[in-house]
Amino acid sequence: MSKLPAILARLDADLDASLARLSSWLEIPSISTDSAYAADSRRAAEWLAKDLESLGFSAGLCETPGHPIVLAHRPKPGAPHVLFYGHYDVQPVDPLELWETKPFAPVVKEIEPGRKVIVARGACDDKGQVMTFVEALRATLSETGDLPVGVTVMVEGEEESGSVNLPAFVRDNAAE
Repeated sequence: MSKLPAILARLDADLDASLARLSSWLEIPSISTDSAYAADSRRAAEWLAKDLESLGFSAGLCETPGHPIVLAHRPKPGAPHVLFYGHYDVQPVDPLELWETKPFAPVVKEIEPGRKVIVARGACDDKGQVMTFVEALRATLSETGDLPVGVTVMVEGEEESGSVNLPAFVRDNAAE
């Protein structure tokens, strides 16, 4: 019997908590192209690693010459293995006067009747997508106690600046 209905119901039931987690992450100005935000970029990586650890992943930061890469594992011997890739860095917010809201103060706006969106830098690219995957993991674990496959999560902090350190990292860590 499929557990999908229970997982989807869990996602619905936990929507407010999920949005709160996403908002916390969106508040971190992880602008990778500006060295003034290097500490914030690290903080965004640490935030994600901690959240993945709360789901039973072994998670940590892998240093690169630039911003760290979040690497998290939850193996399942004998099962297929999935690699999820994303990024936690965001574009600069200039020109600031074009923003209707503060870029790192997430708000939920109704853009048409019955259609709401989260407005914040990174909500669409790529923190929102990363958290969609993480929340799906969370709901699956809540309802089933396990994942059907082994999972590795790799989330970098330099996609917005060309992923310059990613190829070497992948080559050097391919066995992981």
